[in-house]
Formats: sequence, C-alpha cells, structure tokens
Amino acid sequence: MYNKILVAYDRSEGGRVALDEGLCLAKSLGSECGVLWVVPPVPYFFFDIGREIEMQQQREEAFLGEIEKDVESAGRRWGYRAAVFRKTGSPPFEIARFAEEKGFGLIVLGHSGHFGAWGRALGSVAARVSEEASCAVLIARLPKPLREGSRAAAESSNESEPASPG
Repeated sequence: MYNKILVAYDRSEGGRVALDEGLCLAKSLGSECGVLWVVPPVPYFFFDIGREIEMQQQREEAFLGEIEKDVESAGRRWGYRAAVFRKTGSPPFEIARFAEEKGFGLIVLGHSGHFGAWGRALGSVAARVSEEASCAVLIARLPKPLREGSRAAAESSNESEPASPG
C-alpha cells in the first residue's frame, strides 16, 4: 500500500516517536523509507552577515550529523536503513512538497516538535502538513503518560513507594 514512506524528523520527542513508527512500518511493509529534516529559514539582521551565515551553516551541519546518528541508531534497532535528506524552507510546505516530488505515499511525523508555544500560536507543523500533503499522513504521538511529562510520572511513582527510613 505504501511503497515509499517519508519520516519528517527534527530530533524532538515527537520526531523520535515518528522515526521509530516510520522505520517499523517501512520494515513491516517492505517499503522504502526516507527521513527528511527541514531547516527553517533564519532571518539575518546582523552587521557581519557573512560570518553569521558561516556560523549558521556550521550549526546546521553539526545538527544534520546528529540526525544522521539518530537515524542510524534507529535503523539498527529496527534492522532497517533509511536515506536522510535536508531541505531549507517552511517545514510544513517543504515536507509536503518533497513527499509529492519524490513519490512518497505516506508521511510520518511527530505530533509536537521544537516549535512549542510559537507552533501552537501559528498552528502545528503536523496540522499544516496534513492540510498540504497530497498523500496520507500519519501523526505519531507519545503515549499519554509520557506527554504529560516524565516528571509528573516520576513524582506519582515516588509517592506510591514507601518512604525510606532515616
């Protein structure tokens, strides 16, 4: 059904869930899998724009290296390899455009990424991709206890344990 699966990945918690979901699904279906990181455009308001651009490119290369490590690690967990791609632009539009141009039948992405309050104010990337995509979209979510925060889960488990003497 889905010969090619695209995972949108940004190293966020939601992205990590999507990466595992996408690789697991691709392996199960015998599908090709690609992982896409979209670098949002960064406005340059600095006097020394040349140096800022160079520094930004170095940060992007380092971040891409971390993404490649994550994809390789997930690939080892699932016994499946995926190609990594990078685009620059508006994440929702670039994800949808890349999927259409490359013939992906399914996009897998996390429910929440790095955009936090900013993303909620403008609409999440996942919601925008689901509107823009010409193929199916799977929005992977963390299990509810994890979404509510690992601190809350840890506190509740500590409350159920008897207090240690002393």
